[in-house]
Amino acid sequence: MSALSARVRAYRQSPHFNRILKFGMVSVISTIVAQSILFVMFDRYSLASAMACNVVATAVATVPAYWLNRTWTWGKRGKSSFWREVMPFWILAFIGLVLSTVAVGVAAHNVDLISHKKLVKDLVVHFANFTTYGLIWVARYAIFNKFMFGPGTPHKDAIDTVAVEKSAHGEPAVATPEALLEPVNSTELA
Repeated sequence: MSALSARVRAYRQSPHFNRILKFGMVSVISTIVAQSILFVMFDRYSLASAMACNVVATAVATVPAYWLNRTWTWGKRGKSSFWREVMPFWILAFIGLVLSTVAVGVAAHNVDLISHKKLVKDLVVHFANFTTYGLIWVARYAIFNKFMFGPGTPHKDAIDTVAVEKSAHGEPAVATPEALLEPVNSTELA
């Protein structure tokens, strides 16, 4: 039993556990932002359909989610890479948006089968939105950690270093995708 508790304690002190915890906190923040906007736009003022309000809520919540995940969860600094970070983040946000919008639309369309009360309709719409994002949370973390922000993912500085190294050896200064994945050999720099 003590070996298990030691492993749990070691995991809780690992950088990976801290990243998951921070990612979860960012998810809570973006969920609060999205749900608040959805509440104001759909529940309170009925400015548009549930689906349209969900699009706006998700788009607004994605901006702080990107920045917080990049800078706080994974600790990346400097200029964002449009193709390696920004575009994939928004594509994943769009996929989540499509899934949650479909779920919200189906929920809003079918809630009358359960009840005709506005409170029930509002709760069902929020539950559909919340559940959809909960289901894709794990996949987003894995993708962000493995391909975009995590340890071992290429940073802009690493990309520039590859281009400079290649040009110092007489090769073209344009870094190819294959060159970006090559490990930097420190003995070649001398």
